[in-house]
Parts: sequence; C-alpha cells; structure tokens
Amino acid sequence: MELALAGPVIGDTVAAHTAPHDIDTAAWRGADAMTVLPEDPVAAAEEIQRRREEMGFSYFVFGGEVAERFAPIVAQLAGH
Repeated sequence: MELALAGPVIGDTVAAHTAPHDIDTAAWRGADAMTVLPEDPVAAAEEIQRRREEMGFSYFVFGGEVAERFAPIVAQLAGH
C-alpha cells in the first residue's frame, strides 16, 4: 500500500492551492505539523526520511509554488 502526504509549507513558503495564504507557519512548525518541512534542505530530507521510516509515507506532494525550494531537497534524497 502506498501512503501520500501533502506538504503545503517549506520553511515560510506556502503553496497557495493547499493552504490558506495567511497561515501562521511559525505556529505550525511549533506544533510539529506533518505538513511543514524545514527550510534547510538537509533537515527537510532527514524529516522526509523519518516520515518514511516511522510512518510509512511513500509519496510526498508539494505545490508548484515550492518547486524551486524543493529541488535541493530532492538532491539530498537522491539515492535513498
């Protein structure tokens, strides 16, 4: 079985089609929301790996607004 997780926030960048534009990203990070990845690509890649291992997520869906920010994370995950 495959399990997907939508992630509308990377750092403070919000994908508009998946979350309200006025969300409090700091509050979401403080609550350890699964829908938020850290700004740092290495930390974000580690978080994705943790979610894969601990929760079984196999797909991660992010909006086009964060595609450029997601590229370094993909580079970190290459080969994993």
